Amino acid sequence: MQTRNVLRVNASDEQRNYREAVAEILRCVQSDHSVTLLEISERVDISLGTVSNAANKKTDLSPTFLQRLGRAYGVHHLDPYVRLMGGRIIPIEHSTERDVLPFINRAALKIAEARDPQSPGGVREIHTEKLDYLPDLLALQKELSGLICSIQAEAA
Repeated sequence: MQTRNVLRVNASDEQRNYREAVAEILRCVQSDHSVTLLEISERVDISLGTVSNAANKKTDLSPTFLQRLGRAYGVHHLDPYVRLMGGRIIPIEHSTERDVLPFINRAALKIAEARDPQSPGGVREIHTEKLDYLPDLLALQKELSGLICSIQAEAA
């Protein structure tokens, strides 16, 4: 049986989505770590041109460099890429020095404040209120995921 090498119809969409995900990863790394593209390129040993082109969605970034980004800045930053496949990344390692309870309390307080009748949206949360507590939810998710992984590792 002979197979034909045919470009799939959605291949260009897949490439565009991949490039957008990589650009989002780079923006998040820059924002979360207050670093420039030059600093990222130096830390992960990649040329500034390659990083800049990836940030501008002009070229693909190899899996090797994505791996280096995850190691250097945290695997959770790779979520935009993994989201293309319907997933999320959680760190396997977890710091036992951090208590998860303050993260839970901080997120719960922000949600309660957003649902307060005296809040801008009243008892129904508005988008800006949700955006206000999103960073706390993400921090809580990261800590809970790490805790779950450490408990599972102990059970294995």
